[in-house]
Amino acid sequence: MRKPSAGGIPAAIAKRLRSIRYAAGDIVFVTGRFLARLGSLLVRVPIAAGRGIKRFWASLSVIARRRLVLALGAAIVVLAFLSLAVPNLPCDFPGGDTCPPADDAADLVPADALAYLHVNLDPETDQAASAGDVLARLPVIGGQISKRALALIPSPATGSLDFERDVRPWFGGEAAMAIVPGAATVPERVDLLEAKDSKGAGQYADALAVGQTQTSEYEGVEVSVDQQHVATAQVQGFLVIGTEDGVRALIATATGADGTESLADDPTATEVRDRLPEHRVAEAWVSPDGVSELIAGATGGLATLTPLTAPGATRGVAASLSADDDGFELAVRSALDPEREKASPNFFAAFPPFEPGLAEKLRPQTLAYLGIGPPKQTVSALLAQASAQAPGIASGFQDLVDALRRSDNVDIEGQLLDALGDQAAFALEPGPDQAGATAATVPPYLLFVADGVDEEEARKGLAALEAPLADAVDTGSDLQAPVFGQQEVSGVETNSLRVSPAVELTYAVFDGLAAIATDPAGVAGLIDDDGGLDEHQLYQRATDGFPDQVSVLAYLDLADLVTIGEQAGLAEDPLYATFAGDIRRLEALGLAVSTDDDVLATDLRLLVSQAEPAGD
Repeated sequence: MRKPSAGGIPAAIAKRLRSIRYAAGDIVFVTGRFLARLGSLLVRVPIAAGRGIKRFWASLSVIARRRLVLALGAAIVVLAFLSLAVPNLPCDFPGGDTCPPADDAADLVPADALAYLHVNLDPETDQAASAGDVLARLPVIGGQISKRALALIPSPATGSLDFERDVRPWFGGEAAMAIVPGAATVPERVDLLEAKDSKGAGQYADALAVGQTQTSEYEGVEVSVDQQHVATAQVQGFLVIGTEDGVRALIATATGADGTESLADDPTATEVRDRLPEHRVAEAWVSPDGVSELIAGATGGLATLTPLTAPGATRGVAASLSADDDGFELAVRSALDPEREKASPNFFAAFPPFEPGLAEKLRPQTLAYLGIGPPKQTVSALLAQASAQAPGIASGFQDLVDALRRSDNVDIEGQLLDALGDQAAFALEPGPDQAGATAATVPPYLLFVADGVDEEEARKGLAALEAPLADAVDTGSDLQAPVFGQQEVSGVETNSLRVSPAVELTYAVFDGLAAIATDPAGVAGLIDDDGGLDEHQLYQRATDGFPDQVSVLAYLDLADLVTIGEQAGLAEDPLYATFAGDIRRLEALGLAVSTDDDVLATDLRLLVSQAEPAGD
């Protein structure tokens, strides 16, 4: 091909532009003709259709017209019923929603019970079936859960319990446990097993007995007590097992003796339990006295639940476990007494409510995310709580603040925190992509970002911290102390300090954001708008249905965190290896804490993969 001369290139370009212009003109002309004809057709069609309908209507007799109108009216009524009424039918009607599992055991439990745990194991219920499917994906963990659950069921006196042999043939599906006040200071535990076959339940009760039993009647119900003081009775379709006083308490409730009120009729318990998801495989109720005894007490075995229950202010706590194809969801609801809450605020009262918006700024590959409301209010409230409950922490922070104010003229509370806007997020981000890199060579980095900041004040506050931060870095040599360096990223000035080979502290203030990261990539990603966590499918599934306004929102990408942990050496741990197959099935965890109508609500969702884990 002959190469065009330099002078011929502009002419060739002009010719090509003219040809493009002519082609564009032709396209516009053809498109215009097409749209004009389409518009004409769209106008003619309804006119022609209308004329046809008019001729058809005129051809019908009066009786035929009436029948057609009635038929059309009936069709409209049926469509309206299908679209509006059927979804709202009672769950036991054909076409209605699926009924939640029954809880008939609560009718036997006295309203003053300290705690109540109920599980519906009927395989015919959707929740039990879904829970079974999820646990089947976690055979080791599921086996441990099943083993511990079976240990709660009283075993025959002559041997260990075989549920399928000893219980399943007569079992009706519901199992419950109640902790009721005892005659002494020690609470009484009573177990309830639904009996669809009273004869089989009776034979099982006989198998539980140690030695000779004594039988007596209480409120028309036969009660048997063995030599170990274990009592059994069949009450309203349930085999009840426990201490004699405990079993009598349930009989009195079931029969209404002395006007004893049941947990099912208690207004507070009903109010709080109604705040739980309707469909659940298991649920629990803990009264205020139960919270004090079992959670906040010195011997309480559930102390880790203290932040979720607000022991000093609760009117009662309810919790539920639900299952679906994605995994499990745990819901906790604690009804708060407003006056007692003022005097004894719960831990999450320190976190002001906010509408999360920073997930859209974070990378889709974010490993962990914790969102909170205004940093200034949150820190101040946490310090106020610490002053009363952990004075050492509060005084330590105040000493640091005072020292910085004296030596470096840095006002953390009055300048920096005031400038940090209306919400903030802490995130763990995967290290910058490098060929052949692993978690051991490029570890994840931490990122803090605040939104709605006062940019000028935030810059001043962060700049004031540069000197004390640089002084705090130990170089291990006689060389000059490191200093912050500046670099421009997409028109934004960033400031960085090399702290160690793996940590380069970087910050920047821009577009109403203040960002601090242990790797420059974290700040650069925010500047270049690499966000989109809120549109990531895993994050959406983990947080779907959470309240729009929360006090705390958290998310963990468990799948990638497990992978990073294994690359860092976790896979070599023998104990981890036992559960590795199950742990690799865990996809993500979402957590939301909120307060609405004086109810502290916690929702936790665990996603379990349906696919076989890699490496198995």
